Amino acid sequence: MPALVLTAGGTALVLVFRRIWAANRDLVVLADGWASADVFVARGPATVAYALCALAVGTLTALLLRRALPALAVSVTAMWLLGTVLERHRARLWPAEALPAHEEFALPDSAWRLEAAGTGHPTAYHPASHFWPLHLVETGLVLAVAVLAAVAAFAVLRRRTA
Repeated sequence: MPALVLTAGGTALVLVFRRIWAANRDLVVLADGWASADVFVARGPATVAYALCALAVGTLTALLLRRALPALAVSVTAMWLLGTVLERHRARLWPAEALPAHEEFALPDSAWRLEAAGTGHPTAYHPASHFWPLHLVETGLVLAVAVLAAVAAFAVLRRRTA
């Protein structure tokens, strides 16, 4: 039942956010546009995936630790770590487009500029058309973690009740 409520609520929030964000993009000034961490997850099913993953991870930690506050702390830390790792590696989840060698090439405003490690100069970019492939790959990874946590929670519960 909690998973159904999270799915329905998360879907409603995503739909409302997409509607408001699309109508008021000029009011939302972000350096990275659609690639901003604040906007990227909120525009699609990754919002629901993260909520379901948090539910599964929280259930697993509660079953393993048998204490509410320590389980809460471990769950929040695990979800923060998962979100941080995926945010840092998000650009690598889908192949980026290479920048041409000449200087006159201007990227569209909707492009996500990527910098080479240590150079400070953009060397590649993700066009706006890469949003859905990037988003769906991240959603799949989060759902995979959620499934693993749920399977582990059921295994712990089965062992405990047997």
